[in-house]
Amino acid sequence: MHYEADVVTHKGGTWQALRDTAREPGDGDWIMLAQAGRDAQPFNVRGTFSETIADYKKFDVVALNGSSFVARSDAPGACPGSGWQLIASAGRPGKPGPKGERGEKGLPGTKGDRGEAAPVILAWKIDQENFAVTPIMSDASEVPPIELRGLFEQFQIETH
Repeated sequence: MHYEADVVTHKGGTWQALRDTAREPGDGDWIMLAQAGRDAQPFNVRGTFSETIADYKKFDVVALNGSSFVARSDAPGACPGSGWQLIASAGRPGKPGPKGERGEKGLPGTKGDRGEAAPVILAWKIDQENFAVTPIMSDASEVPPIELRGLFEQFQIETH
């Protein structure tokens, strides 16, 4: 199976698919890009394009982001660019496959360092006028007062 815009070699020639097809090159689903010949320069597949490689030559083929490009000349520069010809474009993403089985449980990790001790209540600040108490914490953190007026009022209602 070949997809629209795929470029293939067949019987010495180079063909590009005009549409998705399962037919071999030579019928109406294909266009010939280059006829078979004795003195043709073959493509040289160089793998994934890298900006650190400076010695790309004419007819070198590279892959980049799912597409393929052929160098139009020696030292073609950055890809994609005017020194490169797109020969196969990245296809559409496929459908996700079925979810795999759950793997085995891994080994337990190493125990972490002991954390700092939590603050504790050292004393209580009593506000008799407002029927409230405020805890005084060991780490000097501020804690909101605990309002007790409603609790005492409820006690008074229930005990009289």
